[in-house]
Amino acid sequence: MKNPLKILTLVLILHCLNLNAQDYLESVTATGSGITTDNSQEWTDIPGASVTIDLGSDISDTKYVLVTASINMRPGPFPLTNTSAREGNYNIYRSDDKTDNSGVIKRQIKALNGEPDVQRWGIGTLVHIFNVSGLSGTKTYKLEHSNQGTAEVGRNVESKARLTVVALSTTINHYELSNDVKRLGETGVTTTSSGFTVVTGLTTEAITLPVKGDIYVSASINGKADGAAVAEYKLQYSTDNGSNWLDLGKPIKRSMINIWDDGIVSLVGLLQGEAADNDFKFRVAHKRVSGSATVTTHNSNLVAVALSHSNGGYFPAFYSEVDATGVDIIGLNTPATTVTSATFTAAADIGSTGTNLFVNSQYLVSASNLDGSDRMRAGNQLKVSGASSGTAEEYYRYIPENANLGAGGFIGLMEDLVGNGAYTISMEHQIAALSGSGGGGDETLKTSEVILAGFQTYDQTPSSLSTNKEFLEQGLTLFTREEKVILRSNKPIDAKIKIYNVLGQLIKQENFKNESNMSIKVNYKGVIIVNIELSNGIFSKKMLL
Repeated sequence: MKNPLKILTLVLILHCLNLNAQDYLESVTATGSGITTDNSQEWTDIPGASVTIDLGSDISDTKYVLVTASINMRPGPFPLTNTSAREGNYNIYRSDDKTDNSGVIKRQIKALNGEPDVQRWGIGTLVHIFNVSGLSGTKTYKLEHSNQGTAEVGRNVESKARLTVVALSTTINHYELSNDVKRLGETGVTTTSSGFTVVTGLTTEAITLPVKGDIYVSASINGKADGAAVAEYKLQYSTDNGSNWLDLGKPIKRSMINIWDDGIVSLVGLLQGEAADNDFKFRVAHKRVSGSATVTTHNSNLVAVALSHSNGGYFPAFYSEVDATGVDIIGLNTPATTVTSATFTAAADIGSTGTNLFVNSQYLVSASNLDGSDRMRAGNQLKVSGASSGTAEEYYRYIPENANLGAGGFIGLMEDLVGNGAYTISMEHQIAALSGSGGGGDETLKTSEVILAGFQTYDQTPSSLSTNKEFLEQGLTLFTREEKVILRSNKPIDAKIKIYNVLGQLIKQENFKNESNMSIKVNYKGVIIVNIELSNGIFSKKMLL
């Protein structure tokens, strides 16, 4: 009779050999709302807009965190007693060191008591990457706001916001994602050109993809003019360290009514399916579309993050877009309809917890068939459906006339998706309100130049390990002997060998230079995953010690 204990042991080993090491990015989100201090330009925290993230116990665990804010703002408090214009200012900062901050972004907001329904809502995003390489433990980031218009009684800004933080190193093995951030200050860069020109100061350093994958890019931009004008912004990318540039995503326009009209443009891009390389750069370009005024781009941040890491893991991303033709919806009473959507499958759970989904959108809203004194409040909203469901808060944008072009954007996080579940993420829009005559029923909202993109916070590894044939083609032989992992090559090579258990935890690693016979002593018993990093790729094998 066969020994049942040996059979059980073999079954367990075979099961372990089919497991893939999995790692994840710590991520947290929160929403808040509040109103600025009355009769004051004082900065105050937006209640609830605060996120705390664990950077790990060692200062080397996490070196960078991505922190983003989505903001909807209007004059307040309602009903208005003061109809003077406001200037909503926003800033993300670390709670234990206020000098460590994102820099300010601002939005001019006019006020008119005769428009209680449309309420002159504005939209904006703020993106930043914080350097936390000298920090450990838990850190808290907060979003603050102020009215930098003249301090008067009743001259305030009401804000609702979502704040999201994502660590840019994995939690278990601390694999760092290549990233960069560039900040342009208050002085800014001007243009009167009708052709796109580079915004000096908003070009990233080179981003590295250690294995094939995607790169996430986002920008939050302040734009103003010294008179009436329409400006346009777009992202560009280079795969050869800046020698040649191509457009990324969709351009966004914004109308600037007068010298005081300082507003926010949000851009997002996803460079997809690129081979491993270290020469990726990104930048922002701008131009004046119409008018004779000088356009100034200032108070702007540009971020880029590689969505793969050095152990061969990648973070699954999704992408959907709508061009300038856009999607129309007619009439105040028409239910919200879908603008665009994307489908994806959630990563497997780690333990009993599912992956989070980081989401970023950009869009342009405009109106037609507004008559006389009609004004529109556009509403745009993100929804996730499938194995579980979630609905983000609706964000509003005021449209004062048919010729007006309004930029919008949203960044957020859906938490704890069902492992391996099928999902659809979509953007919907509707005419949320009309003022003036109330409309004749033919008022039309167009949402165009849409990008809906994002990524999961749990990584995945390629579906198969390296084959014996691939090892032979590289002239490599890998085997175990007693407590050692031994690698032999038919020529001297430089190699980094990393050894993991089946939970993805790093057991040991060593670097070898110009060697053909390499050996690592490992104090571990059981199934291991051996990764060999060479100049021409990563080769992996599961083995038994």
